[in-house]
Amino acid sequence: MSGSLEDRIARIEAQGAVADLVHAYARAVRREAYEDILGLFADGGTFEVRSGQPDRAEFAVRQRFESPQALVAFLMEGKGRPHPVPLIHNLMVEVRGEAASANAMMVASITGTDKVVTGEYHDSFVRIGSEWRFAARIYTVFG
Repeated sequence: MSGSLEDRIARIEAQGAVADLVHAYARAVRREAYEDILGLFADGGTFEVRSGQPDRAEFAVRQRFESPQALVAFLMEGKGRPHPVPLIHNLMVEVRGEAASANAMMVASITGTDKVVTGEYHDSFVRIGSEWRFAARIYTVFG
């Protein structure tokens, strides 16, 4: 490992904070606590859902939300209906100063149905003061 002890501790703390953010989003979706999602994104943060294979250049955009408010408004429309119960797997976080990226698999059963959704997140984060926030989320549903 390179860097000072302080640098290594700062990186580990940042990785933990970013992982907590990813899991907080999954918990908010599971609980239908969509209003909690606003505080997880930076102003102007985006969310995109794609179909395809994340490791290939070919994909189709299913939905794109240009702000956290647009995402939350969409989610609130479906409140009380079948929704995903996200399980996050294989979370990998890379920190680069005031920015970070993460990659994780997500498998989610859909409440009240026998459907399961599997896909992969590619996330970008920004540090705002001492807090980490999503700058962009891309979720690719395996198709």
